[in-house]
Amino acid sequence: MKIALLLLVSIRSTFATSEPMRCACLFDGNDVDNCAVYGVLGDRLKGFPKAEQACLDAYQIKKDAPDPFIMCSSANSFVNALKNGPLQNSGVKFGLGVPYGVFWEESPSNADLPVLKDSIEIDGTAYDCNASQSNCYNAMKPYFESDPIGQKEMQDVCEQMENEVRNARELEQSILRVRICSEYRESAVIETECTSMFNEMESDLESYASLNCGGFGVGSGTRELPSCGEVLSQPSSEASSATKLARLEILAYFLIAFGFLH
Repeated sequence: MKIALLLLVSIRSTFATSEPMRCACLFDGNDVDNCAVYGVLGDRLKGFPKAEQACLDAYQIKKDAPDPFIMCSSANSFVNALKNGPLQNSGVKFGLGVPYGVFWEESPSNADLPVLKDSIEIDGTAYDCNASQSNCYNAMKPYFESDPIGQKEMQDVCEQMENEVRNARELEQSILRVRICSEYRESAVIETECTSMFNEMESDLESYASLNCGGFGVGSGTRELPSCGEVLSQPSSEASSATKLARLEILAYFLIAFGFLH
């Protein structure tokens, strides 16, 4: 009977692979310490550790993106970003002020460049923007602060900026993983600041020795990210393993029942 029990334990431990998933990193300043940057490794969703900023700096990996957490903190900050900040030349301006015929139009010399209209009208008051652009920008602040449509327009822009930041931060992490893989394959010395990152990647680097290093930089794409602590349903390859597990267990019980194992 001991042999039979050992066989069953061995079968189950060989095929048991599911484990609770870590929270996905959102790069919004509120991530938990052990959040994961999800990507696809081989044919499975993989939660990679998030590299520290010092590690990224060691390899000079930096992708610029506007900081929505500052410019979206108030209507005043948002308008300042539109006037002289990160959104100064952004195409998002073309969709702002819709109830009043929008506030910006295409530049005569560049259709992608928004320019403030000569005049705008808000709540029945006309503002001459040629005489004073500042007056026009100041008139927009109550619109984005209190008008439901203005609030929604500001929210949409801020969410778009948050997505851009998230994409930039995820790209940084992807580039770093590819770099660490290349350093490992070339037997180069891993930067000291990235030692912990390498330690967490080492087993995957060994398990996927035949995978091109670019495979370590693949993002999650359109795959739905797991909730914190969720146990993912098995992908097709693991489902096949589950079928094999069930069959082996049936075989083991059959052998026990007929006295082949004791």
